[in-house]
Amino acid sequence: MPEMNYRVLRFDELIVQPNRGEEIARTLKADGALSHAQLLGVFLPMLGVSSNVVTVATNWTGEPAPDAYENASILKSRSRLFDVLARGQAPCTAGGIYTHRWFVVAPNQVQALTEMSVEAWKSSEADTAMRIAGFWRDRQPNANGEAVVLMIVQYPSLAAWDESRYWKPEPEHQAQPNRNVWGALFTRRRNILLDSWVTVHRLAD
Repeated sequence: MPEMNYRVLRFDELIVQPNRGEEIARTLKADGALSHAQLLGVFLPMLGVSSNVVTVATNWTGEPAPDAYENASILKSRSRLFDVLARGQAPCTAGGIYTHRWFVVAPNQVQALTEMSVEAWKSSEADTAMRIAGFWRDRQPNANGEAVVLMIVQYPSLAAWDESRYWKPEPEHQAQPNRNVWGALFTRRRNILLDSWVTVHRLAD
């Protein structure tokens, strides 16, 4: 099978009936990827997201089809389209946690944000357990005309996420010889941000 070049991420946030998230997520995951799209992941909330929200991310080589969820337990859906900036070609399959990190920058800073991030990953992934799934730009700017960028990262655990925080003391049990390199790049990245926040998720079983 030829390697696909996924260019667009469709990011769907589904508001579901109370206590139905697990069931709906399992059903959506069992349906698998659409014939013309790749299922990047079905995510359940852990921190910073309502327990009644299921997130479905799909990769597309061309223009995505509109979402068409037919489940009485799905009350509402919000679909957003993101263009690929870096990575984002492989489905999320590893266990642990997934952070959805959001960045807001001036539109003319998106390239610098991407370049600093990609360069930092080379050393941060060598030093820590973080694994970057992808980096995408929302096609729609926010209400202030600013660019919104999404980064999805996998970690084995919340502890591993905490150990990759560059402003904290280096973990005693984990050597991080390149910490000054990626820490400096992340500091430069932070200095161009207008806003940033993170939510924590896990994959549906």
